[in-house]
Amino acid sequence: MSIDDALIEGKDGLYVNIHAQPGARKPALRGMHGDALKIAVAEAAQDGKANEAIVRFIADALNLSRADVDVASGHTSRRKRLFLHGDGSELRARLLLWMDG
Repeated sequence: MSIDDALIEGKDGLYVNIHAQPGARKPALRGMHGDALKIAVAEAAQDGKANEAIVRFIADALNLSRADVDVASGHTSRRKRLFLHGDGSELRARLLLWMDG
């Protein structure tokens, strides 16, 4: 699978498939997990803490505000879909640069 399988341009933004790894030692992008980006966060998967940590991690990495990143689906699952508000092609380019860096 490629990164293109994890990114879907939508109206006014970009959907990103995420595979969450809560309870890690430190937050990190761990590459691909099937058709999703694997994101590790230190927070536990309870009371939405891991979701919030993933949103903050992605927002910080892509220089977006917290309000520009939403969990669109998968709130209680490791498999999530985030929605990044903005220009889909520009967000795709930022994400690809971040992954290469």
